[in-house]
Amino acid sequence: MKKYLLISLAAISLVACAEKLDDTSSPVEKGELETSYIAVTLKSDDMGTRADSDDYDRGIPEERAVKNAHFFFFKDGQPFVVTDNGSVTSPGGEKNYLKLDLSGETPDMPNISDIKDKVLVFRNYKGEYPNQIVAVLNWDPKAYIYTLSDLRRVITSVGNDEKGYVMSNSVYVDAAGQMVDAVAITESNIGTSADEAKDHPVTLHVERVGAKVVLTTGRSDNLYPVGKTLQGKEVYVKILNWELYNDHETSYLLKNIDGYKDWTGDEFGFSQWNDYNWFRSYWANSLYLTTPFPNNSFSWNDDVKNQAPGPESRIYCGENTKQVDDRNYTNPIDIRTKVIVKARLVESDGMTPVEISNWYGQDFLGEEGLLEQVANSLKISYYYSEDGGVTFIGLKPEDIKCVARNPEDENAYEVYFQLNDDPIHNATAKTWYKYLDGQYVKFDDISILNDELASVQPGLVYKSGMTYYYTDIKHLGKPDTTTGFGVVRNHVYKVNITSVSGYGTPYYDGDIKYIEPAKPKDIVTFVAAQIYILSWRVVSDGYDV
Repeated sequence: MKKYLLISLAAISLVACAEKLDDTSSPVEKGELETSYIAVTLKSDDMGTRADSDDYDRGIPEERAVKNAHFFFFKDGQPFVVTDNGSVTSPGGEKNYLKLDLSGETPDMPNISDIKDKVLVFRNYKGEYPNQIVAVLNWDPKAYIYTLSDLRRVITSVGNDEKGYVMSNSVYVDAAGQMVDAVAITESNIGTSADEAKDHPVTLHVERVGAKVVLTTGRSDNLYPVGKTLQGKEVYVKILNWELYNDHETSYLLKNIDGYKDWTGDEFGFSQWNDYNWFRSYWANSLYLTTPFPNNSFSWNDDVKNQAPGPESRIYCGENTKQVDDRNYTNPIDIRTKVIVKARLVESDGMTPVEISNWYGQDFLGEEGLLEQVANSLKISYYYSEDGGVTFIGLKPEDIKCVARNPEDENAYEVYFQLNDDPIHNATAKTWYKYLDGQYVKFDDISILNDELASVQPGLVYKSGMTYYYTDIKHLGKPDTTTGFGVVRNHVYKVNITSVSGYGTPYYDGDIKYIEPAKPKDIVTFVAAQIYILSWRVVSDGYDV
């Protein structure tokens, strides 16, 4: 027999609704109909007494606001069909969820805590009840009928839009070792009046499907000494802005903890990944980034994604608990979510850029210093002649230029060398020779000389002081472990920069989009960062990156 519910929703007592139900709109099937009531209360984990501790962050009002709530009904995981009186639903007039529209209830969108003892009133056949319910907030279903398995497969965006931040039932493992994602409904929850239903409400714990990252600095001026001097001048780093890298824009609608029976916690670097006393779990299976990776690039001049550091700065992202992407790759790609910190090397005034270059581990001032050093090393190998090979002149600094590498190269931060083709010097117009085995050998093709220059040890140029640092976001893992990196829903990752060491990773062209962030080889460069993880839950975690 199909199970139908004729349901309306009310904010307070709906006892009088029974008189308004129209029997003519009820399903035309044999059986005795009755009116039943279920009271629902929503709770989020950043509410109650725990929100007063240092481990939790209530977040901003917009993050707790609810514009609509959908309640999905199941019986043993299968859809428990409901119908709306007079409304247009699916072509067959069937669906297994109800929408609670809260947008007009108050001048502002209500808080999660406002959804308390809301009464669902329905007409049902005697003895036919759903036994599971799932709440989803600020999300619109794309279909009319969902099994519980269907909901588990749904992927949704995590950012805020006109509907607010998407939230769904908290998923965890109960004391009996069973996964809980749908909340049980018993016959005691179903009353014959609104008041009776309120005596035995169904409580649903909800959590946001996304996470939030905030970057702050330990200095109000965002200016840090790097512990290095160049030509007697102390170099500083000015933190300018930041963004996320390998950040997901989507998550599963319901937290995916498939395989939890094999989770000991050791592989994460923390032991307590589940806490049924608080209806929470602290790990999940995340999606892979799509291919090609839509967010897997960044540029120094990207004003769209950039955020200025500060307690109000924030970027939302989806869950990412994967360390590498090894799908069809010979060499797995690091796909941890990272915080990219963009900065400029400056003088003590915090404003005057310091352009630094490096070759074979030695620092120079400016790009000119690098070209001079390279030219001095190569002038005994490469010569040009202006008189047909009678007089030979060794390579000069103005004859060569720096060229940015392909951003997809492994060491994309490096520069290589080519003949200068600018209108003033135009070294490509000269006749070039290579001094080899005591004789000058003419280059018949300039491209051959450029190929040889490209094979010279590459250099580093912090053009106009442009640099960046990055740190992987660590979840609850211990600082000295290589596991536990990840971003999990309903957590706030507060990254606070406490110090900076080294020049960072250079940027030669601020408009180039780098595909893979990397640290320069053989150069000490890191930010020391404390990461506080809130849920909005927290653990203190300080480590160097």
